[in-house]
Amino acid sequence: MFSVNQMAWKIAQKLIDQSEFYGVAVSKSTAGATIVDAGVNAPGGFQAGKKLTELCMGGAGKAQLGFKTYGDLTFPSITISTDHPAIAALGSQFAGWRIKDGDQIAIGSGPVRALALKPQGIFEEIGYKDQSDKAVLTLESNTLPSDVLIEKVTTASNVKAENLIVVVAPTASVAGLTQVTGRIV
Repeated sequence: MFSVNQMAWKIAQKLIDQSEFYGVAVSKSTAGATIVDAGVNAPGGFQAGKKLTELCMGGAGKAQLGFKTYGDLTFPSITISTDHPAIAALGSQFAGWRIKDGDQIAIGSGPVRALALKPQGIFEEIGYKDQSDKAVLTLESNTLPSDVLIEKVTTASNVKAENLIVVVAPTASVAGLTQVTGRIV
């Protein structure tokens, strides 16, 4: 079986390697996790949102940006395709992990869920569990992750912090909204 974390890692590396093009900011947490800001303090944008959508699906789907016209109105749009809808959507993309850090709650999605089995019932139902020493987490959050949040994720997924990439985008940002719109598989 393929690894959604390994495939998403390659997509996340493109965001990191071409951070200026995608309008993202890259930093390291105290523990060594890589943090990609795609809309908290960095501008992000549609291209960052496209990559965010694809890595949210664990690389098991493709996103295409375009425009759709409804009557006299034309809107930006995103079209998703996948040969593995259960794994791409439920096994990776589903925003089903509420990660509490003090008074704040971040919504975790992306392939790291397939290592942490969050929520476990979904993975039992679709019959998928990832095996990877690297992990990618996407957060719908208005703040960058704290060390406490990073530790909760690495503990649950059994991945070292230096092998974790966390991509953060508020739903109100262009990249975040693009990714949320792309959840409709």
